[in-house]
Amino acid sequence: MQQLADLGVLGRDDDGRFDAGDVHRVRLLNAFEEAGVPIDALLEASRAGAISLAYYDQLHPSPGALSPRSYAQFRDGLGGSRGHLPALFTAFGLAEPGPETRLTDEDERLLAILIRIVDETGQPDLALRAIRLFGEGARRAADGALGVYAEAVERLGDSLQGLPTDDIFELQLRPWANFAKQSEAIAGWLASHHMSRAIDEYSVTQTEQILERTGFVPPQPDRPPGVAFVDLTGFTRFAEEHGDKVAASVALQLGELTATVAARHGGRLVKLLGDGVLVRFDDPVHAVEGSLDLLQALPAAGLPSAHAGVESGTLIARDGDIFGRTVNTAARIADAAPDGRLYLTERLARELATEGFELRPAGSVELQGIGPTALVDVTRRMDIRRRIVPRRSP
Repeated sequence: MQQLADLGVLGRDDDGRFDAGDVHRVRLLNAFEEAGVPIDALLEASRAGAISLAYYDQLHPSPGALSPRSYAQFRDGLGGSRGHLPALFTAFGLAEPGPETRLTDEDERLLAILIRIVDETGQPDLALRAIRLFGEGARRAADGALGVYAEAVERLGDSLQGLPTDDIFELQLRPWANFAKQSEAIAGWLASHHMSRAIDEYSVTQTEQILERTGFVPPQPDRPPGVAFVDLTGFTRFAEEHGDKVAASVALQLGELTATVAARHGGRLVKLLGDGVLVRFDDPVHAVEGSLDLLQALPAAGLPSAHAGVESGTLIARDGDIFGRTVNTAARIADAAPDGRLYLTERLARELATEGFELRPAGSVELQGIGPTALVDVTRRMDIRRRIVPRRSP
């Protein structure tokens, strides 16, 4: 510790105590050591000015005051509820602390609250599943945001990667550090707003069903949701030609563009599947409109072209994902559609016949796991008119 302090890696205040930010630096050094990188090599590189650890704490929020007791003492103080702790950390997607680790006061407070909630629900399996969803969402958001940071660093040059020197950090990376420090507030704000939206949607849907069943309002026309699968064309060859790194970047761009386009039609990106996306819409008309827009938007954004399949019907929804025959059918239809085209079943085409689409039979196709299915190619009527090129006068 003294050697690190002498180098300026760890700092002491006027009373000789280490700074709170040193918690992050020590954690980083431990991670290097566990990865097989000698601390002496880091110190030597720091002396030579090749890297810097001094700014590292500025990437993180303050760790807060440490509890006077160990994790084992905190755990034992929970009594009979302490058995939930391993499952709780599994749900978080985090490793459970070692017995001698000291948590922060805030860590202990939040863990105690969550343990009490898990107990009070009387359904710990469901409570832990809900917590796991937040854990997975937080992990994906953190990994994705860091991927954006890594791309920004790469654009700035090799000298900025890893642990850049203080001067480079101040000149180029300070705004990203500010973003990282605000990530906790951003995540909390977004979680609160999305939870309010989800509660409102659930409340409206359930209340509407009760009012219909009890006769207070007339039943709404039954129109099941629409599902769209959109797959990039020739993605395997694209990855072979351009490399995995470029392919991964394209896949992320596909997800971002899909989320934007789908939102315009009331749709939601359910999941990114490497070279494809699964999207849920409130009804099949919006599913077709959104899919056609996405097929046009991909080449316009400099991404590979794609092909799509849409189906409508009953869905099984769980933990933010959707399952069932409707989803499987949409995926198989997308497999059958040629590049740049959107296919759907003949049954769904009949339902959409008055919705302003151009519908052309595409023949019967043997869909894997489903059987022979009559498919229809769908475009907008205005798209058909745009493709008509006037003859030149002789």
